[in-house]
Amino acid sequence: MPEKNDFNEYLPEQKPEEYSIDIPADPVPIQPGRIPSGNDPMGRIEQRGIAFSNLARGRTPWWVLMAGWVVFGGITLGLLKMAIAGSVVSWLLLVISLLPLVILAQGTLAKIKAR
Repeated sequence: MPEKNDFNEYLPEQKPEEYSIDIPADPVPIQPGRIPSGNDPMGRIEQRGIAFSNLARGRTPWWVLMAGWVVFGGITLGLLKMAIAGSVVSWLLLVISLLPLVILAQGTLAKIKAR
């Protein structure tokens, strides 16, 4: 009868195995200045978000801010005249048209503070 711990006699001889591990090259870093594609819906949403965040942080030129005030301010004034004339839908549209003005106000204040 074999010894209690002598079970290696019955196993085939094991040769040490050599393992080779391939270490992959460093992945390409994520490009922080990457511009998303405007061809797909999510890319368009991302582009609009980038544009509005640049506006709100004051990273746009003065002429873009002033043109935004003229365009969006004109739309808001027109909707204000309609809302005073008296329709609930006009008041709702007026509130929605104020959102770009809030973003432009943030950008203008940020631009003034940067000076």
